[in-house]
Amino acid sequence: MEDYARELGYSPRTLSRASLAATGVGAKEVLDRRVVLEAKRLLAHTDRSAAQVGAQLGFSSATNFSKYFHQRTGTSPIVFRAQVRGEGPVERRATRSG
Repeated sequence: MEDYARELGYSPRTLSRASLAATGVGAKEVLDRRVVLEAKRLLAHTDRSAAQVGAQLGFSSATNFSKYFHQRTGTSPIVFRAQVRGEGPVERRATRSG
């Protein structure tokens, strides 16, 4: 967040307060949400690997990206991609006989 604040000419604290006033959440949360949104877009609409998506978004390793994504979405990048593309496992539906 410090890099973004510096680029905008503000202190991190000022940026966070402004973000909180404008959106109801701090600057770090705004950035996290944006990263997750971009990750989802890339996973859904490109054939880049999860590792490539993570690298494009600035993560130092595929493991770090996968953990970050899972913590914020509740699913792994690979499972998310399969679900959004309709490639996930088919759920068996219970049927009643009778």
